[in-house]
Amino acid sequence: MEVLDPYNSFITHESGNTRDQLSTIYDTLVPRAFLGWGNVSTLGFGWAASVAARMADQNRPAVTVTGEAGLGYMLGNLEVALRQNLGVTVVHISNGGFAGYGPGFWGPGHDPFTHSVLGPDDVDMSRVIGELGFHTERVSEPSEVEPALRRALEVNQSNRPAYIEFLCSQFPVYGEWVGR
Repeated sequence: MEVLDPYNSFITHESGNTRDQLSTIYDTLVPRAFLGWGNVSTLGFGWAASVAARMADQNRPAVTVTGEAGLGYMLGNLEVALRQNLGVTVVHISNGGFAGYGPGFWGPGHDPFTHSVLGPDDVDMSRVIGELGFHTERVSEPSEVEPALRRALEVNQSNRPAYIEFLCSQFPVYGEWVGR
């Protein structure tokens, strides 16, 4: 996320695992630059928040970070950015799972496989969303993360939305609060 100007951008996440990941690594330096919210709340809201932020200030980049669950809730609303000519970026942490819950996360009596969903080997969401008219990229190499974000933000300047699918491990390593 170092590609974003922390003094002139907006970023948010979804209510699950992407919140846990982003909130531990993103430094908020000015008011209204980072919207951190809920745990048990409405999936897909990150997209609405980013669209609203972009509508409020067309000169301020707006990014939402999501996973499989959040993206599923966003799909029906992605066309709004095209119809309204809004340059908003979706960063998809594509790992084929819901909320980082591994087998048996909830303990005895729960289905240990509810975390598994169609993953990047099953569905290329960058192609699906590209068919809507978004600028899309599918990134599997860590060295391509920053360049892909730069390209997406550049495309956003012409009021075209962007979607970047980052292929990741299902069980992430979280940032550390200590030492920051």
